[in-house]
Amino acid sequence: MKTRVLTILFALFVSVVYAQETTKVGKLVEVKEGSERTEVALLNNRIHIEDNYGTDTTHIRVGKRSVEIVEEGGKTNINMQRDRFFDDDDKDWGDSWRRKNFNGHWAGFELGVNGFFNTDYSAYTEGDFMDLNQAKSIEVNFNFLEYNIALSPDRIGLVTGMGWSINNYRFDNPLTIEKQDGIIVPVPIEKEGFDKSKLTASYLTVPLLLEFQIPVNGGSNEVFVSGGVVGALNIGSHTKIKANSSKSKDHGSFAINPFKYSVVGRIGLKDISLFASYGLSTFFKDDKGPELYPFTIGISLLNF
Repeated sequence: MKTRVLTILFALFVSVVYAQETTKVGKLVEVKEGSERTEVALLNNRIHIEDNYGTDTTHIRVGKRSVEIVEEGGKTNINMQRDRFFDDDDKDWGDSWRRKNFNGHWAGFELGVNGFFNTDYSAYTEGDFMDLNQAKSIEVNFNFLEYNIALSPDRIGLVTGMGWSINNYRFDNPLTIEKQDGIIVPVPIEKEGFDKSKLTASYLTVPLLLEFQIPVNGGSNEVFVSGGVVGALNIGSHTKIKANSSKSKDHGSFAINPFKYSVVGRIGLKDISLFASYGLSTFFKDDKGPELYPFTIGISLLNF
């Protein structure tokens, strides 16, 4: 597992730093980045992610399950279905990472709402320029690897693995951000024709969770509660502006902290759970931007 994790981290790091058109490492990772879309294939294409910039559509396929996220007309629509045209011969690929006597809850698809807490703009005169349109600041998580360590058979265990997290921060005001002399500053956008502006940051995540499972309904179901920490490595970020029926996108580090540490808690029944995370590290590097601590509240829609 350690070798695979390091290989994936290295491959994605190379793809971000050198911005190659295609990066491929065996059957584990393939990243294709173009002017209109980015495609990522993980684990021999068992997980496929396509982010289409032109149509504001993100399509995710995990095995035979398909999720489509569409931003259109000021709304975000989510469509889920089963892809009958994808032939996944290895039906139990997810189970290969699990201990049979304890099955935790990490692997799956999650949606959440992003925000910032304990903000400090004392070094700025512009005010709270990172204010967000909360309902449209969406986090999308694909937790694609899971490994469980049983502490008590069937009921208590440690859960770890790996995930891919995409954090969208939709600005509430007509502005974007730039890094000038190493410092993040707001840049106003002409209001006429303005539609939207956002910052997107992507991370590889690794959790360490302690999970308790409580049987209910005579043991036919179980409620689970887990908590712990999640470490994350920033693997890319960009701003995006839509105005006057045109779109522009700017890649950069934007002084975002390369490492993120968060405390996480979740509670659920079967394959549905609610989760919340709070960042222990600041969103931007120290003294490079306003002091912001990110948080997310969301729901896990499925497990695989």
